[in-house]
Amino acid sequence: MSKIKALGLPNKIKALGLGNTIELRDSKTATVEGNRYDFLPVVKINGSENPKNAIVSLADCAGYKLEYLNLGNDYDKEWKNYPVSNIVIAKNSVARIPLLVKMGYDPVGWQDGDGILEFKSSNTSVKLKFIDNDDTDYDNDEDKYDLKDAEYGDELVLEIDAKALARGTKFSVSIFASDDGDGISSSSKRKGICGKFNVKVVEKDVFLKEEIGNLDSMIKLISSKINSKPNTGEYRKSRNYCVFATDRFIGALLNNKKDFYTYNDDKDIVTNLESLQSGTYRAENIRKKGYVSNYVIYKDNELLKPIHANIQKIQDDLTYDALSINKGILMNFIKKDISNKLGFHVYYTTYSDDFHVQTLIIDNSNPCDAKYRIVDQHGETTSNGKLSAIEEGFKNQSSWTYVNFYLNHNKQALTKTISSLWKIQRN
Repeated sequence: MSKIKALGLPNKIKALGLGNTIELRDSKTATVEGNRYDFLPVVKINGSENPKNAIVSLADCAGYKLEYLNLGNDYDKEWKNYPVSNIVIAKNSVARIPLLVKMGYDPVGWQDGDGILEFKSSNTSVKLKFIDNDDTDYDNDEDKYDLKDAEYGDELVLEIDAKALARGTKFSVSIFASDDGDGISSSSKRKGICGKFNVKVVEKDVFLKEEIGNLDSMIKLISSKINSKPNTGEYRKSRNYCVFATDRFIGALLNNKKDFYTYNDDKDIVTNLESLQSGTYRAENIRKKGYVSNYVIYKDNELLKPIHANIQKIQDDLTYDALSINKGILMNFIKKDISNKLGFHVYYTTYSDDFHVQTLIIDNSNPCDAKYRIVDQHGETTSNGKLSAIEEGFKNQSSWTYVNFYLNHNKQALTKTISSLWKIQRN
């Protein structure tokens, strides 16, 4: 890598606020003013590239506070309060985090623009590796990044291998900078922190983007087959395919062809046949095999309340207006399940004594703006959007199943119909 002295002004970002500011340098060092011989970078997440086998978050809101570092007075004002990214990484795959080296102190005129970076993990079992990311996008045969030849403007990839750690283990990676002694007529002896990341190994019941991608591919495949309305075969119109589709969705998510219903579309044959006589029956079986971390079973009339006396006469497409929801019954369960867990959460769901089975997917990679969506054999349903509105989404999905029982049974039967949510996990 060539040694280039930084001469121009850097692109600066607006500080993100004070938050929980932590001083990691002694008071004497913190009051020192920077000079042109100091190597004062800020090592931060490169937002123009996507991480791999990891989720990175700078979310900072009520109920989810971000940590901030005070880098000291020898940094420009814009960089003094450094936001510490929260990162969730894969357990069995190497995580790759794209980074940028930014200029943290910009004096007038010449300055020493290169130096040495040092990354320290709080857990000695973690393996760190550094890839030169100039003009590459996680390609093969990448060059190693030289931490002793760091420059402002560098792009690199931090690889984190935490296979030796248990799921849910937390640790931090701190970055320190110092001068390399090649300045003109003088050198800096300053060594200080210039970045930090808080890292957690993904839990059993939280999923990464790559795993959700496998699930989405299966949703796309099955819905394209079902929506073509074939008269024969696996996807024939006369077959209620919801429980089969849901099993295939979860199997794709877990990359498991042994314990879930699987079908080979190229050969048109079932490759693994499971007992799928009902949604609740199936959910209980996968729970016994270790694929469910938590579940809730509730009576339909606990969630849905008729608000029109003549509900028996209301047509199916109007049932949403005939029912209201008992808020909190599902949201409280879900909030407890996903609290402080960055990533994706997946639930196996059943409605009205297994009249229908669906899959709930919650994207909590940004807990300040969590989203949900509900899918079935036809693909994405109309129930999706902000997590705060999820109970309205459940009302829209379960109204027609609930009213079906209302129209075909006496009113006492409604107290017996049940629905459920089962949170999926790796075993």
